[in-house]
Amino acid sequence: MTLATALRGDTSRYRENTLPAIRAAIAAGADALAVDLRTTADGHVVVVRDRSLEQDWGLDRAAGSAELADLAVLGTDVEQRIPTFMEVLAEAGRGPAPRSLLCEVDSAATALAADAVVGEHGMSDRVCFTGSLGTLRDVRAKLPSAGTALPWQQSDLPGPEIWEDLRPDAFNADYRILTRELVEEIQRHGYSVTAWTVDDFPEMVRVAGMGVDSIITSNIAELVPLTRHAELATESAQQEIPSHPQGQGAGLH
Repeated sequence: MTLATALRGDTSRYRENTLPAIRAAIAAGADALAVDLRTTADGHVVVVRDRSLEQDWGLDRAAGSAELADLAVLGTDVEQRIPTFMEVLAEAGRGPAPRSLLCEVDSAATALAADAVVGEHGMSDRVCFTGSLGTLRDVRAKLPSAGTALPWQQSDLPGPEIWEDLRPDAFNADYRILTRELVEEIQRHGYSVTAWTVDDFPEMVRVAGMGVDSIITSNIAELVPLTRHAELATESAQQEIPSHPQGQGAGLH
């Protein structure tokens, strides 16, 4: 099954990383959410990109140099504003099927602060951190049990020292470098594979056909029906194929 991951929520309808965008993505059927985390000067974890502070919110400085109250007044109302991570986590955790979160962090300090919030909500198994290689090294050193995703966009795969140093749970790759053979090889070594950022429908079909574990998209409304259809087709095929005793048939030796 390929999970449909909404990049910063449903940004086709709402401003990225806001509560309306998150809720709309969940309502559209997103299995997971990819968001950006930053820590304010007074220690609150918020969901925003630094570069979007000026572009979208008109604040010409980084989140780390502002206090939560400074960010709270930037929105037009209580909904259209920069939310805290706690608020987004609460939205993701609602209902019988909580959504997973892929959180891009700018530092290990942000990951540590976010991890404390995650622990309070009992969602440690549903949150994964990503960021620069240097940041992930620090995260791994300070949060040995945290889920992490190794970002990659180069044609050459990471060397053994990177895999051993970071010990990631997932390979978070630019979809343009992926092939079916590469996906299978990475999965064979025990890593899940996430492809980003796939917004064109024909490319969604092609990448899903490689068997990736998750697709990140800014076009969640088109991706969800595709992944749901593939899931139903897989379930139907499994029901029609007779089971084999362990070690016999189905390529087991």
